[in-house]
Amino acid sequence: MAADIMVCCLSPEEKLQRLQSHTIDKELSKQKLQYKRTVKILLLGSGESGKSTFLKQMKIIHGVNFEEDQVQEYKTTIYSNIVKGMKVLVDARTKLNISWQKTSNEAQGQLIYAYDNNVRLDELQFQKFIPALENLWQDMGIKKAYERRREFQLVCLHFDNISRKK
Repeated sequence: MAADIMVCCLSPEEKLQRLQSHTIDKELSKQKLQYKRTVKILLLGSGESGKSTFLKQMKIIHGVNFEEDQVQEYKTTIYSNIVKGMKVLVDARTKLNISWQKTSNEAQGQLIYAYDNNVRLDELQFQKFIPALENLWQDMGIKKAYERRREFQLVCLHFDNISRKK
């Protein structure tokens, strides 16, 4: 009751200040509660071990939609990673002294090996690589290099689904 009497004795300016103070206090309480609910995760791992993929999956699981420019960015990253991964396999096949199953794949291997890792591929550019990627992935020389992937760094989770990227 004493607080009510004090409020009626306040000037309009003091009432406004009190209202603003109360609003700020409510917002701080809300932020404090939200902060307590926040879970922080430290992701450690070597290169290409899936840290970014994990974060993207968390966004998907928790209903955070991707904007169209993000989707396009992820696509170009996937396209580039596929070609870079095959480039690693072509190089590893050579260094591991593994022969081509089909000698005709030598030219396609050179096409992939000539790819500049700094170039980002859009969908149209990637389409030009698909036949070579599919043929190389079917070559036993590349398969043998892939079986020995623990001897070099490689992420090839997309190779079995190259045709889906068309």
